[in-house]
Amino acid sequence: MSAARWTGVLLAAGAAIALFFTTHTPDAAPSPAAGSPAPAALPPDLHPATPAHVAASAASPAASMPAPPPPVGAEGYGPHIERAQAGDDIAAAWQAVQWLQQCAANERQRSSFEQLRNLGQLPQAAAGVLLAQLDAEGRRCQTVTDQHRALLPELAARAMRAGVPLAAAAYADAIAPASLTDAQRQEVAEALRRDARTNGALSLLAAVQADDAWGLSDAERLTFHAALQQLADEPDEPGSINLARSLAQHSAMRFKTPPTPEQLAAAKLASQQIVAHLHALEQP
Repeated sequence: MSAARWTGVLLAAGAAIALFFTTHTPDAAPSPAAGSPAPAALPPDLHPATPAHVAASAASPAASMPAPPPPVGAEGYGPHIERAQAGDDIAAAWQAVQWLQQCAANERQRSSFEQLRNLGQLPQAAAGVLLAQLDAEGRRCQTVTDQHRALLPELAARAMRAGVPLAAAAYADAIAPASLTDAQRQEVAEALRRDARTNGALSLLAAVQADDAWGLSDAERLTFHAALQQLADEPDEPGSINLARSLAQHSAMRFKTPPTPEQLAAAKLASQQIVAHLHALEQP
């Protein structure tokens, strides 16, 4: 396998899993710096004057990912995160969430790739490319402060309400469910369910691994796990298969008590409908 091929596969699998599990802390929200306001719980309406394009995307159960912004220069991510919070652009808000997640995962990813290189499981050329990318990312993260990190729940909530894929998972992992009302927790749970049914492997994993306090049932989790396993078993591009298999193994850890044959049969039937729907959404 060429260095370029190694780079693509490892970035897809390693980065996705590292980002998800680095930010998966359902029992606590990010701690703001002294003197900064605490992250607000999900309010009834974050933006009373919601722009028309945001309202339209929120109405769609399968909103497309926002377009990526221009490259960030020496100023780093900090100023861009501040502008995203001050504005009402959903694409900018979601990009700020991703930057905050990437910065949180940067050191762990670097350590993982170094270990793979030292064990001979990652070619030197591929390791050099990956580590250089992470070093550049680390420099852009140097302007991210505790005040910026404390904005993640608010920014993720905006993106979640606009139907951005994985935004519900980002919000659910950034705030304690107990800090919300029953109605607000239900809103997050519905967003997690919607994403799991419309956005593929990472959203399925997020629903399976979500804190019990969000209210997803064991039957739902088992169905989402079965859908993830079905995706892992399908013939596809090798990098995608490895990613889906890794995620399926992580989601299986959620079930400490083995399901009954009847539960498995019901979950398999329901998961087939989810996977069929996912494939239908992929069609042009």
